[in-house]
Amino acid sequence: MKYYNTDQGKYPEEKSNNDTANEFWGNGWNIKKDNNIFKLTYISGSLQGKMKSIEITESDFIAAKEGKMNLDDFCIKYNVF
Repeated sequence: MKYYNTDQGKYPEEKSNNDTANEFWGNGWNIKKDNNIFKLTYISGSLQGKMKSIEITESDFIAAKEGKMNLDDFCIKYNVF
């Protein structure tokens, strides 16, 4: 039984229905606004994966909500893995 298609090395490009004005959900990551600070939380690529958080800009938060940035883009821009 197949539930969805995936491409090796890429996250599925599905938009969550849980998005709010202060929070955006991706697949395996999310961004949350708290007192004008935007935190990207994601599952790292390390062994067994760890939850990590970094601070990002408001413009990047907006770009993610508009579908212009994904987790790969954030990892490259902020040099995180």
